[in-house]
Amino acid sequence: AASQTYSHRARVTVSHLARLQSVLDREIPMCGLMGVRVASAEGDLAEGLAMTMPLERNRNHQQTAFAGSLNALCTIAGWGATWLELRRLEAEGVPVEGAIVIRRSTIKYHEPVTSPLITARCVPPTADARSHFAEMLVEKGQSKFDLQVEIASSDPERPAVVLKGSYVVLPAEEAIGI
Repeated sequence: AASQTYSHRARVTVSHLARLQSVLDREIPMCGLMGVRVASAEGDLAEGLAMTMPLERNRNHQQTAFAGSLNALCTIAGWGATWLELRRLEAEGVPVEGAIVIRRSTIKYHEPVTSPLITARCVPPTADARSHFAEMLVEKGQSKFDLQVEIASSDPERPAVVLKGSYVVLPAEEAIGI
């Protein structure tokens, strides 16, 4: 198949972000229990999708963020960034049938998180990674996005938490049970 170039000019709108929040609330019930909110503003998300949750609902016995909640928030932020990429591709006319699953992830906890409002930000993928994602989706009906999600620390050079995950878009019938 001939390689197509994707402009990546389609922008994420307030409507997309509201739809993402609705999907999270409806399809992933723990998001509501954890207080997960889409925190990014309209635009091209040059800084990456941000999602928040309150420490109060997600703390441990030491009054710091529970590691399981941090992992969940980071995983959800990567899932949400993949979902938004599919919406961008739809706006460019690319067919985007399928289900998003996380295939694998690793997480590193560098320091305790104590912020009253915890923010996980998905590092924006490169233009090449986005093009490859789109090409594989069109050519093979499935694709993979390798994403990094970070929770900031007091040291701007080293995040408190870093999750690296492979998010896969599979044909819906293959995603059952994953």
